[in-house]
Amino acid sequence: MLGVVLAFCGHFAFFTYLRPFLETVPRFGLNGVSAVLLAFGLANVAGTFVSGWLIARSLTLTLALAPLAMAAAAAGLVAFGASPVLAAALAAVWGFCMGTVPVAWTTWFTHTAPHEAESIGGLRVASIQLAITAGAGVGGLLFDWRGPLAPFVGAGIFLTLTFLLVYLRLPPPNHRASSGAPA
Repeated sequence: MLGVVLAFCGHFAFFTYLRPFLETVPRFGLNGVSAVLLAFGLANVAGTFVSGWLIARSLTLTLALAPLAMAAAAAGLVAFGASPVLAAALAAVWGFCMGTVPVAWTTWFTHTAPHEAESIGGLRVASIQLAITAGAGVGGLLFDWRGPLAPFVGAGIFLTLTFLLVYLRLPPPNHRASSGAPA
């Protein structure tokens, strides 16, 4: 659950403050902000669609690399966000990667504890709700303290921690248990 909380905290520290960033750093107008948000949303749908293929190749890598790519996108936005083209492209990369995150975590939970899907689902939803609040709150504090780039730094930290947790500590799911074979 900690991985879910960290990933969603990072996402909502970023996403909640994307519009003010787009208006003040690359200086998009209303139509530009709308276009970037549309690209973000379409990339998110594409990431959700492709997530099954990625998970089939490696669930653990999908869980680890999506947050790492999002952290890299956050760093790119901090470093190069004044460029409208790069800001739009990095926001789309973020959207694509975020599309894989809920699918990958849900898959991991159902493989890890297939007979507890309902209980884990409820805990996952509660964890995500907590993460939305915490991520947006931390992002807001950072925004007020240091300006429109600061929430992206915070998001990058949350997502780097997610990557490290998954890469260093997350045991691979028990695939035998999900197939009905004895564990």
